[in-house]
Amino acid sequence: MKKLLCLLLCLCMLVPALASCKSEKEGKVAKAQPKDSIVTDDITFPGETFTILCREDNSFGDYEYEISADEGSTDVVNQAVYQRNRDVCDIYGLTEIKPIAVAGDWAAQSNYINKFRNSIDAGLGEFDLLMSQCAYMASGELAQYFYDFYKVDYIKDHLNEDFFYQDFINEMTINGELRYMVGDYSLTYYDHTYVMYFNKKMAEEYALEDIYQLVKDGKWTIDKCMEMARGKWKDNNNNNWSKEDPDDSFGYITDIPNTTDSWSAQFDVLPTTKEEGAIKIGYDVGKVTSILEKMIDFFATDDVYAHYSVSTDTVEQNPLESIFKEGRALFYHATLKEAAAFRSMDIDFGIVPAPKWNETQTKYMTSAQNGYSSASVPADVKNVKKCGAIFASLTQESNRTVIPAYYDQALKYKFTRDDASAEMLDIIRDGFTLNFGMFYCETLDCAGIFRECMAGDGNKAFANFQQARLPGWENNLDELLKYYD
Repeated sequence: MKKLLCLLLCLCMLVPALASCKSEKEGKVAKAQPKDSIVTDDITFPGETFTILCREDNSFGDYEYEISADEGSTDVVNQAVYQRNRDVCDIYGLTEIKPIAVAGDWAAQSNYINKFRNSIDAGLGEFDLLMSQCAYMASGELAQYFYDFYKVDYIKDHLNEDFFYQDFINEMTINGELRYMVGDYSLTYYDHTYVMYFNKKMAEEYALEDIYQLVKDGKWTIDKCMEMARGKWKDNNNNNWSKEDPDDSFGYITDIPNTTDSWSAQFDVLPTTKEEGAIKIGYDVGKVTSILEKMIDFFATDDVYAHYSVSTDTVEQNPLESIFKEGRALFYHATLKEAAAFRSMDIDFGIVPAPKWNETQTKYMTSAQNGYSSASVPADVKNVKKCGAIFASLTQESNRTVIPAYYDQALKYKFTRDDASAEMLDIIRDGFTLNFGMFYCETLDCAGIFRECMAGDGNKAFANFQQARLPGWENNLDELLKYYD
């Protein structure tokens, strides 16, 4: 009897240990799907990982934060990303949302591309998802390496959801195929979106109109912005060198060439249009000519400081941030990620949308600098159903928790200084603009018209410019579309 009792006692002690081993091996399902989840099946992947090939963080920028985060981080966005990943892992029994970070900036694009291309060519199925810079991912030749989202389970029937950006889906659906995705999982899209910052102290000193109210009334136009910027140059060091001196004060500062690319969306002159599914390339010559005439003349005034910047610039080499932080510029046209750098400013600033072309333009439109991440499913993905379910949940959960943390808590209340700026951010988000020609900017070579025409002394003869380049653009488009036949 004693031997039997000892044996039973040992078995009782062993059962939890075996259960623990099973839990570690197969994963632990601790959460049910949210009630509104687009994944309605009771599907799990115990003990598996979800692997994402992404860019590494380096001196040019942070990218992994949109994919993973440390548990101990105090940043509200990182906390939300960590919790999102944990919740999705619990739902599906995953052990980890695992980023595989490699060098993948513009200069190292071949490193990233070869990483997934070699893997797919060999049929290794190493990655569940690819997330990297859209500028080089958007290549016609690469489309064959990506799975069609219209064939991805749990996504194909829910592409009309707001957390998948609808204008992107409409623009990037070619011959019924969708090889890329941008949505609320792409936090870098927010960071790279162009806005207008303004110095509230200078606005008060010059008794300017209420800029927030101008936005609300639909009267915040480029003419109004230029009117306010005029007469604001000050020669702070008495060397009479006007706008070329970064120690002076200005009415308007910005970088060239990246910010000029955003004018296509801002002024509603997009490089491509779609008519009954057919893509047409080319600009409204009359409107673009008017824009160039206005902006070239404006940039030639002492009130504008336009710095030609490159990604390798140090703070000393690119003085724009310092000029604005020191209160020496009324307006600064830049990306949203700059807001984080302005938290330490002693001078209050506001954020508004980039101005419209005129009052008849129906909405404030903006685009993101093409360093943001787009997502693609590798063609050799081992389990399409797993990829679809988890990517769908990550994107939907980002909309539910991460975007509010980024947008409401971080941007609205941590980085900005007033409730009005927070309201402006809602208007900015409503104006997100994604266009086929802008997405395929490097392949088509048609989205950089403003940076080219603004170079040097400026080229206002856009009719001749487009006429000379249109055959090349159309040939590039024809070659690109072959990969979708």
